[in-house]
Amino acid sequence: METQGKAVLTVFVASGGPARGVRDVLRDLSAADLVGSFVWLEDSGVSGPGARIPAAEIERGVDHAVTLQDVLASRHYDLVRLCVLVSGGADAVPVRLSTETMLAELLSSNSGGARCVRMRVLLRRPADAHANSVTAALAGWHNLLVAPEDSRGPGMGHESLTATVDPVDVGRQAAPVIAGITGLWTDIDHAPFDDEPVLPGNSLRVVRSFYRRLDTSHAEHRLHSELLEFDGQLPLPRDAGTAVLYVDDVPGATRQMAQAVWKKHGHLLISARVTAPPKREQRAITLLDALKMTGRFLLAVLKNAPSVLFDRVVFRASASMASAAQRALFGSSPAAYNVVVGGVDGDGNRVSWTAYEAASRQIGAALDEGKGTTQPAPDLSALWRDYVRGALTLADASERSAGLPPVQVGAHRAVLRSAADIVPGPGDDFTDIPGVVSATTETHVAEAPDLLGIEQFRTELQGLEHDPVIGLDARRTGAAVKAWAGRRRHSYAVAFGSMLTARLGADISEASTLLSRMKSMEALRDPAEEAADVQKRMFRRVHIATLISVLIGVVAGVLAWKDVISWWWGGPIIALCVLGWGVAVTFICQRSQQYLESMLAEREAATAAHEADRVNLRAALREIEVLTGAYRQYLSWSRALGAFLARPLGVPEHELTIHRRVEWGLPRHSAIGSGNPDDGKIARVADQLRQDLFTVGWLTEPWDTVSSKAGVALGGSARDVEREPSLLATKAGAGSGSPLDEWSSMFYRGQVQSTGAAVIWQRAMGELTGPRTDLARDLLDVIEFRVDGTVRRAGVDEFLAGVGQPTEGGFFDRAAFTDTATMRGASAVVGEVPTLNRVGCGLVAVTTQYTEGISAEDLAQPALHTGAPRELPEVPDIAMRPAQREELPAHRPGTGSYAAPVVDGINF
Repeated sequence: METQGKAVLTVFVASGGPARGVRDVLRDLSAADLVGSFVWLEDSGVSGPGARIPAAEIERGVDHAVTLQDVLASRHYDLVRLCVLVSGGADAVPVRLSTETMLAELLSSNSGGARCVRMRVLLRRPADAHANSVTAALAGWHNLLVAPEDSRGPGMGHESLTATVDPVDVGRQAAPVIAGITGLWTDIDHAPFDDEPVLPGNSLRVVRSFYRRLDTSHAEHRLHSELLEFDGQLPLPRDAGTAVLYVDDVPGATRQMAQAVWKKHGHLLISARVTAPPKREQRAITLLDALKMTGRFLLAVLKNAPSVLFDRVVFRASASMASAAQRALFGSSPAAYNVVVGGVDGDGNRVSWTAYEAASRQIGAALDEGKGTTQPAPDLSALWRDYVRGALTLADASERSAGLPPVQVGAHRAVLRSAADIVPGPGDDFTDIPGVVSATTETHVAEAPDLLGIEQFRTELQGLEHDPVIGLDARRTGAAVKAWAGRRRHSYAVAFGSMLTARLGADISEASTLLSRMKSMEALRDPAEEAADVQKRMFRRVHIATLISVLIGVVAGVLAWKDVISWWWGGPIIALCVLGWGVAVTFICQRSQQYLESMLAEREAATAAHEADRVNLRAALREIEVLTGAYRQYLSWSRALGAFLARPLGVPEHELTIHRRVEWGLPRHSAIGSGNPDDGKIARVADQLRQDLFTVGWLTEPWDTVSSKAGVALGGSARDVEREPSLLATKAGAGSGSPLDEWSSMFYRGQVQSTGAAVIWQRAMGELTGPRTDLARDLLDVIEFRVDGTVRRAGVDEFLAGVGQPTEGGFFDRAAFTDTATMRGASAVVGEVPTLNRVGCGLVAVTTQYTEGISAEDLAQPALHTGAPRELPEVPDIAMRPAQREELPAHRPGTGSYAAPVVDGINF
């Protein structure tokens, strides 16, 4: 009972008879949701003043027993309409004047100041016998006579209605007219007498009303599905000035965008490396240096302190070995070492990529032991914002970030056809895994962006191929996974994930190499021991040279003393022995010094390389931590994006409003039709609407809306994200239980959805009811409606027949007026109120026409037969033909004489 934001109460008062047919038809129309609720009173139930007045409130075809006082006291109304139905006929029992007066005063005084419109509707046909007790018109009321005619539309020919007291016939003809003049039709504000001044005196008007409802709910439902359900295929957006094309080279487009994102943000994932200094050039020893060293050696020998010579070498070589760090590194984390170097766990099984994160953290902690500082993890929020922007740009060709331009095909922007080519969604997962394989591998689903998970799954399947029980299933599953992954490898998400995993694999290999090389440093001999060995070898050689020289000198001296040889030979021989001894000792010392210098240079180079390896290992381990964390975030953002792009507008929910179809009972002046366009027409209209609705950048609003509500969807676990949605990009990824992990998982499972469908549909309906009404008419090229149970098809203009549009002039059925009134022009249409309202793509149209004010004497009276019948004089020149009624086939309803159906009122 609300019209244009006003609360309206409509009260009917009748006294039985044909008026009850009006009540039954209005109830049936209410059940079809065609008229609003109203209150019905029987004159017989109205007692004296102050008594409670029983009534029936009829809403959606159901009667609710109420009292008029309760209705007035429980609600607020802005407008109250009181309509008294005055039945014609000789046996009619009119509503008591006291009842009319009392109800008018009650509604005016007890409705809280609501304006009261009083109408008296006379249900009388020209041939009806009139009761003297019926008052046709009362002063101060809108006195209206329902025109006794039936016509398809204003200005068209009509059928005169004959006299009847059948409530069904009276109701089916008069009820739609009464609904029109009392503003009961739903979805339209048409109440022509609410603001019309009351005629003076006892004047009355003859009225008629035409009604058309064009129901397009089924067509709209089909259009809604065609327009908003993409089924993974993205619409081609419209760009101002130029056309947007579809990309044919999908791998090239996705790889280009992924490389652009990596180039812009890859530095966030990479740590700096250092290079070991080159090996020091071996210093050449001159003869003078050797002589000096020999002198020092002899002096050291004399002082019995030969080890002093080697202290400098040993100290320089051993001080930089960091043996304590070596023991901490390889002593406290052997399991982590095995994971990074061999890729196996303590049981010899291949480890998951998630194990590298913990192993790198453990080894890194051993390397940082004693330093007291750790480097914070980098902020990758800018990377993931651009990762999302890149995916959206591939879908709607809008440049959202510097360095990430849309794909160009010639001079035109281009987008990808399929959402799966950008980020595969939940519908693209691999789920065809036999139960026994799934239970053995503990893998129930494979997601296309999870490259490491897929590789691990395939490795496990390869290990099961020789199993006698599940080997066949494992081989089949492995082949299916390989084919499935091959179809998804060209997507944007997989292209970016490949870069991420390639870098992670390179870092793991680098860390493995560095750890192995550092491990080999433990096998190097201690410099002090090696220097001691050199010292022993040198002393042994000096002892041998001295012994030989002394032995030869003694032999030469003895021989000369015994005169075996002369001193001229013995003296030079002794001198040569001393000289040879000096040369030999000098050569031995020189070689030992050169060896120690070479060993020192090699150890210094090894120490420098070891330090560089430690720095690079820490950088590689830090990268592994960062990359594994980034991979988790990549999985979470890919899940959210995949679910979003699969349904960027969410699940389009469109409730199909099904009105009960009126199969029989409506007169010609009222009709209900439905648009029934073919599928091709629906597709063409949807395509035209997409060009207006889906412009470049159309995905920005729905994505921003759903991502900004992530904190609301998560509830109390993400208050910070609820306050600041941008913090979502800083959270940890898959498997961490963070807000990002939970939100993306909810999005992937469908617990969180985009809500853009309702907004787009509202815009589409705005286009169809506004600037693109031509498209709406394309949906209405064929209208189906029923006339007395027979289905007819016509165009929208033929169906409307001018209802809801202004017309020029016209006349009412002259049989309702006296000849004098007709000659005076009283049957002419002097007032017309056409109203047309769009309801979706359909419409509701009502036109009410009425005459000028006339008196009751201007209405035609039934012929009175008193006394003997009068004979008509014969006219011999003109042969009189008896009236004949055309017999029509029985299967054409409505074309023969009227026969009431078995069930009273409107039939559905």
